[in-house]
Amino acid sequence: MRYLLLLLAVVLSTLPASAQRVVRADLAFSPDGTLAATSTGTGTLLVWNADDWSLQHRYATDDDRLFGFAFTPDSRYVACGSNGGRLAVMDLKTGALVFDVQDRPGSVNVARFGSDGTTPDGLLFAAGEGRTLTSYVWHTGIPSRVYDLGRDPMPNGAPLLVEDFAVVPERGWLFVARFDGQARLMDIATGAVVHTWTAKLRPRDGQRNVKDVAVLPGGRTGFFAGVGGDVIAVDLDTGARIDSVRVHPDFVSKLTARPDGALLATLDLDGTATLLAPVAFGAPAREAV
Repeated sequence: MRYLLLLLAVVLSTLPASAQRVVRADLAFSPDGTLAATSTGTGTLLVWNADDWSLQHRYATDDDRLFGFAFTPDSRYVACGSNGGRLAVMDLKTGALVFDVQDRPGSVNVARFGSDGTTPDGLLFAAGEGRTLTSYVWHTGIPSRVYDLGRDPMPNGAPLLVEDFAVVPERGWLFVARFDGQARLMDIATGAVVHTWTAKLRPRDGQRNVKDVAVLPGGRTGFFAGVGGDVIAVDLDTGARIDSVRVHPDFVSKLTARPDGALLATLDLDGTATLLAPVAFGAPAREAV
C-alpha cells in the first residue's frame, strides 16, 4: 500500500512536522519502497528514508521549483525536472549528479525512466512546457530522440503543457497526458501516434485538460483523468473506450495505479483521495503480461 502514498495529501498526513514543512510540489517513492523524493518548493531536492523520514540527501539548484521525481527500477538513481528547464539524475549511493542538462525552452514537469527495447541501460524521458518530449541515454548524457507532440500553442495561446506520461515498455509505447484535452499513445521507436483520445468538455467553462495517466501491468489498459472529475479507461491496443467513472466533482489532480494493478488511487484539489478497483471500469483487476 505504500505506493498509494504517492497521493500527496495522504503522505502529508503521515509525515512528521519537520518533513511536512518542506514538502511542496511533488513526491515519489522508490520501487523498493525505502526512499522518498520531495522538494522544498525553493528548488532543493530532498531524499528521505521512507521508514523513519530521516534526510538522506539534499541537493540545491538555482531553480525555483522541482517536479517530476522518478526512480530507476533498482532504486539507485532519482531524476527530477525544474521550472527552469533542468533535468538531473542523482546517484543515491554517492549523492553525486550523474546527469544534468538544461536544453528545453520551458519547464520540465515530468521525468520517467524507461526503455525503447534497444538501449541496454535504458532511457530517461522528459516533458513539460512546449511541443516536444525528449528521451536521453542518461548514462552518457546524449539525447536519443525528440518526439513532436504536434500542437503548440494551446487554444488559449499558452504553450502546450504535459504534466504526466507513462512509459509502457511491454508494448513500446508512451501514454501522454496533454493539457489541451487529449491523451495520446505514441510509439517509442518511431514517434508515430498510435491512438488519440479527447476528454469531455467541462460545462461551466469549456475546459477539458488531461492531467494524469496510469497504465495497468501488461500495458493493455490505460486510464486518464483531469478536468471534469472523470477517470476514463481505454484499451491501448484497439483505442476503444472501456468506461468512465466520476470520482470527483470537478478535477482529478493525481491518478496512479498500484504496481500489481489491483487498485487505482486519485486525488482532487481539496485533498480528497479515492481508491478504485479497475474492475469497476470493466477492466481486469490484473492483466497477464
